[in-house]
Amino acid sequence: MTVDLEILMPVHNEEKILPKLIKDIDESINKKISYKIIICEDGSTDNSLGVINNLKDKYPIHLITSPNKKGYSNAMLDGLKSASTDYLLIMDSDGQSNPDEILNFWNNREKADIINGHRFNRNDYMYRKLYSKIAYVIYRIMFNLKIKDPSYAYILVNKEVYSSLSSFKPEMPDGFFWEFNARAAKKKFTFFNLDVIHKKRIYGETRIYSIKNLPKVTFYNLLGMIKIKLFS
Repeated sequence: MTVDLEILMPVHNEEKILPKLIKDIDESINKKISYKIIICEDGSTDNSLGVINNLKDKYPIHLITSPNKKGYSNAMLDGLKSASTDYLLIMDSDGQSNPDEILNFWNNREKADIINGHRFNRNDYMYRKLYSKIAYVIYRIMFNLKIKDPSYAYILVNKEVYSSLSSFKPEMPDGFFWEFNARAAKKKFTFFNLDVIHKKRIYGETRIYSIKNLPKVTFYNLLGMIKIKLFS
């Protein structure tokens, strides 16, 4: 069967949310879009791998797994390399990307090379919103890229985009989408902002953008922006 859309999601310790998330995705688009889900499982220490293998019996899932954690950006790049359809939707597996918005992305797929989700009702901690606003100002100055939400892990891209951006060396290991969009802009790809509903995380807490990790993440993301601007 021909597949029109692949959905790429990284997974690390998401055993609780995955059954509901995959079910919701299927209910939202089954019989409307032919699809396959690419899951990049990145060294989970819970039962995520077992849950995914069980879900494979019911849903069209292609699993990429690693016993050791490669990191978010490297896991994402492995997923990009395995994609083959004309359109690829990328979304996080933490449940905050609303599956009901997939059709919204799909219906707008021809408006630009990259359809960027914009969390107009962002459901996150205040410190994360503040960090994003400060980083966004710096980002706009450096790249002159008029994306409303360049860090959001919910985008739809065409094959030309993901094929040309699947092998770069990550300079922002904790800021994959900041980097992906910046590199896409340097290649002259086009963008379209799409307002989407952002859901509150149901299980667990963010591991990368915690208050404890934020100073380190900020330093390396800023350093990465400079490297991308000057040397990429």
